[in-house]
Amino acid sequence: MRKLLIPILLLLATSAFAKEVLPFIDDDYTKALAVAKAKNAPLFVDAWAPW
Repeated sequence: MRKLLIPILLLLATSAFAKEVLPFIDDDYTKALAVAKAKNAPLFVDAWAPW
């Protein structure tokens, strides 16, 4: 049980940290670009297609 608990706790901590540090701006490229430029940060663009 203990061997399983540690990876689960790490996963939860990592996902909570990622949401805090890497906020996503949905469907507003202009705003996302402006925020990235203001923070001097890279811009991550997530694109997908149903095919």
